[in-house]
Amino acid sequence: MGHGQTISVIDDDGEVRASLQNFLRSAGMAVRSFAGAREFLDDTGPSDCVITDLHMPDMDGLALLDALAARGATPPVIVMTAFPTEAARARAEAFGVVEFLTKPVDPDVLFEAIEAALRKI
Repeated sequence: MGHGQTISVIDDDGEVRASLQNFLRSAGMAVRSFAGAREFLDDTGPSDCVITDLHMPDMDGLALLDALAARGATPPVIVMTAFPTEAARARAEAFGVVEFLTKPVDPDVLFEAIEAALRKI
């Protein structure tokens, strides 16, 4: 899974970013990480799947989804949050996210979500 495909991780928490990056790399995936949504949007590198935090300063995960939709080329997205609400879940699902996960994320559930995301490309 994930060989030759790039996963982008966006989270303002450096420990979460590093943990996800190490975890995904240990599974043989190419991983790029970003401290925020704007940093990701300004980057021109490949992203076959995006894993983003919902609550971030400056631009949250829903605004990121909106910005990606406005660009017209939306990679599959997995949203994570420690503070899920039904309203946020509904908005994320309206954008077509692959999965809306609650932190701390179960590794097996995350792998299943990534597999589902990569099947969409």
